[in-house]
Amino acid sequence: MKRVYFYLLAFLIPASFLITSCGETKKENKDTVKEVVKVEVNHSQLLLDEIVKNGDLINSEKAPTMIEAKDVNTNLGEKQLVLDIRAAKDYADGHIKGAENVVFEELLSYFKANDAKVKAAGKVVLVCYSGQVATYANSILQMLGYTNVYTMKWGMASWNKKTSGKWSEAVSDKYIDKLETNANSKPPKGDMPKFDCMHENGKDILDARSTKLFADGTKEIFVTIDDLMTDPASYYVVNYWPENLYALGHIPGAVQYAPKKSLSASADLATLPKDKTIVTYCFTGQTAGFVTAYLRLLGYNAKTLKFGANSFMNKTLKTNKDFGHGFEAKKIENFPLEKSEYKGGDGDGAKSGGC
Repeated sequence: MKRVYFYLLAFLIPASFLITSCGETKKENKDTVKEVVKVEVNHSQLLLDEIVKNGDLINSEKAPTMIEAKDVNTNLGEKQLVLDIRAAKDYADGHIKGAENVVFEELLSYFKANDAKVKAAGKVVLVCYSGQVATYANSILQMLGYTNVYTMKWGMASWNKKTSGKWSEAVSDKYIDKLETNANSKPPKGDMPKFDCMHENGKDILDARSTKLFADGTKEIFVTIDDLMTDPASYYVVNYWPENLYALGHIPGAVQYAPKKSLSASADLATLPKDKTIVTYCFTGQTAGFVTAYLRLLGYNAKTLKFGANSFMNKTLKTNKDFGHGFEAKKIENFPLEKSEYKGGDGDGAKSGGC
């Protein structure tokens, strides 16, 4: 009878309860179906938030961070690191004393590998042919937190007559009679661009996007004035001047954006199109280089007008004091050039525009 009673008890114990070896009673887990909701990550917004957190360079008074050739020359031998990003052959033929030749595509790797050296330098001066590639690189590095980076204004064209060819050959007035004075309206605000990224926090996205921009080189970031004027309607042209100067004459169809404030999220950034090539232009192409890097980081298809307004209205920039920024012979110094052995390599090479 006792044996039957024991079996009966065992039969009556609910199957949902088990006795553990530690004397705890556990309820059997039942499989449940959970609905997985995929949340789309807005990478461009996370990136923009990170850029703003780091100082919002483009929309600050600090931009662009440039230095005159005479100041670079004065500071030679001091706490100053000069990085020449021109082609290796051109560097060997004549460069600033003490300058190191670093390929554009390897600049970010150089900064990471020489972090202590970079931070110890009072100023890190980037030098290219005209100042435009250097400002593009400078913008990215500044947004990454390298706040002691500067661009030598006008590039090596301002250092010595022998290295001034890029600018001397680029200035013209060829389209000065094609400009318009009417104001063009900004389109309504829309969404920011989307891009693929494996990261989901602003810092990692910024690092990944910056790495990509350096790896891509600079051949695709420039437009010439001839290409632009052949079919201006194919581009969304950003005039990055003060409004009073825009009213005096600008590229047909160009839309005015106020420097250092209009391209913030709270202002007019979202009026830029996602489905059209954006061409930014300033007076020299150097400030526009800063802007172009910022926009390309955010996913816009942005390019810089080579040599800016100097490529089509140089005379006005030189003679009208309200404009200024016209390249001319007196911008060229006569500082010494050092030569070195050419060891091969492209320097500002196959992926770069050589500007």
